[in-house]
Amino acid sequence: AQRVRPGPCGDFTDLPPLASAAAARMPFKQLLADAGYDSEANHRHCREGLGVDSLIPAKKRRSARVVATTPLRQEMVRRLGKPGVEADRVAYRQRWKVETVMSVVKRRHGEALTARIDPTQRLQALLRGLTYNLQRLVRLSAPG
Repeated sequence: AQRVRPGPCGDFTDLPPLASAAAARMPFKQLLADAGYDSEANHRHCREGLGVDSLIPAKKRRSARVVATTPLRQEMVRRLGKPGVEADRVAYRQRWKVETVMSVVKRRHGEALTARIDPTQRLQALLRGLTYNLQRLVRLSAPG
């Protein structure tokens, strides 16, 4: 599942619809996301709405000392902080794969969009994601 929006903006509200769309196509047991998706609502959606474990590091808000005040965000501090739960910390380190995919897409298809108007830019960005997925499917199904 993917979503395209112009300009820099907070992505944390995108997690529930994208995770739900992805789970409808291919069920999964655990969701890994960076701290940009940190919110109690996102953890609740994953756990209660989708029935999957969420590993999203709690990021500091206003206070330098208090990182998380809500139950599921506090759980993330315990599981992913130091010393944390080693199995969860190891699982979370698999996020590098997502960063690699983003790097490959930018390297193969360019970092900048060539389209000039917003609807065409959105379509171009979505097509880049689709093209990457199709290339991966062809590569994975090719013999030898």
